[in-house]
Amino acid sequence: MKIFIISLIFLSTLIACSKTDTASDTIPLVQTQKTILALGDSLTAGYGLPETDSYPSQLQKKLKEKGYDYQIQNAWISGDTSAGLLSRMDWILDSTGSSATSATEYTLAILCIGGNDAFQGKSPEDIEKNIRAIVEKLQAKKIPILFAGMKAPLNLGAEYGKQYEAIFPKLAKEYNLVYMDFFLDGVALKANLNQDDRIHPTREGYVIIVDNLMKILEDEKLIIK
Repeated sequence: MKIFIISLIFLSTLIACSKTDTASDTIPLVQTQKTILALGDSLTAGYGLPETDSYPSQLQKKLKEKGYDYQIQNAWISGDTSAGLLSRMDWILDSTGSSATSATEYTLAILCIGGNDAFQGKSPEDIEKNIRAIVEKLQAKKIPILFAGMKAPLNLGAEYGKQYEAIFPKLAKEYNLVYMDFFLDGVALKANLNQDDRIHPTREGYVIIVDNLMKILEDEKLIIK
């Protein structure tokens, strides 16, 4: 450690300061990687398909083709619920995304969660509470959010569907989020765009989802070249 002694003559002080300034000028700047965080469940994972056919992989390829330099970090677990994702959020945000030793920061989060909650008949109040907490954790880190809505399975009844589907636009408005009305828009209920389970998209189904996402990303200026 350098010790600067008050009694040094003025010239020595100038020399020492000059050396310090020169050293600081030579420190290279660390470039920050633009990274999109894909949060979700099996719809984000691309369940039943090769990883290259999932929407995060297809979206990253599409971004590159259009001249956008972004990496996508996939933070999904198949079968996950809003409660499960919430329980992982601190780990997700404090691991690579905001590590003191990493130059990577999340430029954007794409949030699509809640489908499994509906299939399991979870309380709409609890689903809303969990997603609200997820959004607040992301906003506390100043991460912009593209928030995708979901629809309830028809067999759960009209009243449940009404309460469940109201969660997504309500939170989008309350937190001023960029909102995608329905993640599976143009894909749901189309046999040729879904796998045999009629829930998870095929590669061709994800092509449509990625096109929908790209339009929102560009129209809302969530990505830059």
